[in-house]
Amino acid sequence: MKNNFKLSDTSVKAGDLLLTEKPFVYVLSSKEKGLRCDNCLQKLKVLKCSGCQFVHYCGRVCQKEAWSGHKWECANLKRVAPKIIPDAARMLAKIVNRLSRGDGHTYRAYYTKTSFRMWKDLMSHYPDLKQDKKRMDHFTSLCMVLFEFLKDISLPNTVELMGMYGRMVINSFTILDIDMNSIGTGIYLASSIVDHSCDPNAVATFDGNTINIRAIQDMPNLDWNQIRISYIDLLKTPYERQTELLENYYFLCECDRCFGDIQMKILHAAKCPNQKCDNPVKISWKDCELVRKPKDESEKNGYIKENGDSNNESEIEQSECNNISEIERDGECSACGTKCTEKDIEVFKKAMEFTEMHLQKMKEKQEGVLHPLNVMHAQTLDHAFDALIQVQLWETACLYAEKLIPCFKFYYGERHPLLGLLHLKYGKILLYKMDLSKALEQLKLAEQILNITHGDRHPLYKEQLLPLLSQAMLEC
Repeated sequence: MKNNFKLSDTSVKAGDLLLTEKPFVYVLSSKEKGLRCDNCLQKLKVLKCSGCQFVHYCGRVCQKEAWSGHKWECANLKRVAPKIIPDAARMLAKIVNRLSRGDGHTYRAYYTKTSFRMWKDLMSHYPDLKQDKKRMDHFTSLCMVLFEFLKDISLPNTVELMGMYGRMVINSFTILDIDMNSIGTGIYLASSIVDHSCDPNAVATFDGNTINIRAIQDMPNLDWNQIRISYIDLLKTPYERQTELLENYYFLCECDRCFGDIQMKILHAAKCPNQKCDNPVKISWKDCELVRKPKDESEKNGYIKENGDSNNESEIEQSECNNISEIERDGECSACGTKCTEKDIEVFKKAMEFTEMHLQKMKEKQEGVLHPLNVMHAQTLDHAFDALIQVQLWETACLYAEKLIPCFKFYYGERHPLLGLLHLKYGKILLYKMDLSKALEQLKLAEQILNITHGDRHPLYKEQLLPLLSQAMLEC
């Protein structure tokens, strides 16, 4: 795929395509087996490979295109049948094969006209892996599968294989469909240069197995050292985000969003008893950390080296649920001065404990008790909204969508694919209900976001959003 690379000295506008790339290796998730083409990853009618009877293709074009990479795997899959090879083992096997018998060691993935990344440039975090029992157990199990599966390839020694495994787990991207659901895993060498932030200025979306990285903020120029995407779901507490990043990528995130006062006040906040006041109220409901503090300087330096973000130079105090702000008083609104009664506090604690245990079930105990942007309340709304769509309870789904939109804006930001999808889903429901003016409003909001995050040529924009938008405009 030919790339029209953006020059580093030109300004970047929100929506600009910074990089598009095909994967170095990739696998379709086993849960999508028989539903999608193993080559283009599109969901349509597929037929089994006549050789291995395991992979599926949508037609001869995709089968022919995939054959050079599949022929070695085809024989091995057929030999071990009916055993199912785990996705991670298939992925690692594809890496071994490309490095052993292909162009894996010499392949260059360009992110500018002159700058590129190669397989050897990916970080393996070998020392961290050796200390990670969970990952080492996983690696051991994969080795056992590979020894049985790859009879036709001489496997590298344990150190080399572990380096391959490390590069795989650290640098893999989850491939998403147009609804932002996981459908596979891929390694994209050039795209792996992009580091993480909980307040990203770019976003990665997928069209089949092609990754597209687009800016979601205006920038004075293109500096790849400053481009950030989010590696994780942002609808979580800073502590949960930091823990996930530590466990999966071995660095502690110290971005402004993780340590910012605004999120800290909202995350586990109660609603002010004064119905006319929207200010969050702090109530201590249990001892729990909302953010991680670096244990030592080496851990902090590890983050800076990995993420290239060393702007946070001030000392950061550890924040807990009962220590968000010295100014705030427990159970008292700092804006209007309203104090929570003992009953208010008891109801709040029960609602938080209930929500923590039953996050997937929306209950009336939350309404009017938890702050509308409380992270647990937001997570519950998200789960409930999807469930309501599944059972086609459109009226209730609309009520939940209205409450969920400000939550998504707060946690994901104003320009995020999930916020765009939420507006699209809400607009589609309203169009079905013939609430045309509101449908048009939501679809226009979806268009503003998805045009930036996906571009006007993406199937989600062209094939799903535009027809709905045209229909709403015609019928209004």
